[in-house]
Amino acid sequence: MSAAFGQIFLTGITMGLIYIMVALGLTLVFGVMRVVNFVHGEMVMLAAFSMYYIYGVWHVNFVLALVVSAALVSAAGVFFQRYLYKPLKYDMDSVMICALGASYAIKSASWLAFGPVPRHIPTVFPGMLHFFGAYLSKERAAACVICIALTAGLYLVLHKTKMGKAIRAVEQDSEAAQVLGISIDGVNAMVFVIGCSLAAVAGTFSGILFAVEPEMGSDPLMKCFMIILIGGIGSIPGAIVAGLMLGLIDSFSETLFSGEMAFIIGFALLMFILIVRPKGFFGYDISELTSRRKE
Repeated sequence: MSAAFGQIFLTGITMGLIYIMVALGLTLVFGVMRVVNFVHGEMVMLAAFSMYYIYGVWHVNFVLALVVSAALVSAAGVFFQRYLYKPLKYDMDSVMICALGASYAIKSASWLAFGPVPRHIPTVFPGMLHFFGAYLSKERAAACVICIALTAGLYLVLHKTKMGKAIRAVEQDSEAAQVLGISIDGVNAMVFVIGCSLAAVAGTFSGILFAVEPEMGSDPLMKCFMIILIGGIGSIPGAIVAGLMLGLIDSFSETLFSGEMAFIIGFALLMFILIVRPKGFFGYDISELTSRRKE
């Protein structure tokens, strides 16, 4: 019984960390720019397909393939930021509609380009690890280590570097930051690069652990919205806590019941949190956030 519990727990932690990678990019973009980037799920999918071809088909070194994939996805994210969201002056409603349309367009194009047959990124770290009666594949262990390292790295970047201070300054007051000489466009572009790079890592390990197909970004995106609302809009610590919580809920629910039950329990938790604490665990008041306008 303890071994089975440990197995489910390890699986839940892995799933939660992958959710966190997607949610951190999404919450960072919202926290700085106050826009809901519905294209983020498609960034996960495009990263997985690029890794499938660059690493799986063309046999490029895994690390180099991951860097190239992150660069390609980041370039796509900056394109949306500069040529779709910026002309709309980052108006939340307009950007939401535009991003939804772009998301469906990318997904439809992916069905045409890649077809419905699921693909798999070849194994990178073969073998299993044994923990107190439970087994964890080396791929899942690597995903956990890399996700934890990137989460810690994001914290250090935001709190210990000049670029991070500029990002936090724009998040708190964009007009004051601009007066101090901080480039708002530069910060916005950098935020999209960071967010899309994290999505690329999530897409890579999702493709390794599960499957690569055009719909693969939809469920993580929905999970991320749940994570952001539960953890608190604009809160990175909240995204981490809620991501781990939702990953464990999914793992236990899918094992004991079904994947549909995992969504039901997750949404029930979301509704309960929004009723008793509308700001989430560590979040801010949504009306306060949306009142700050970006140029």
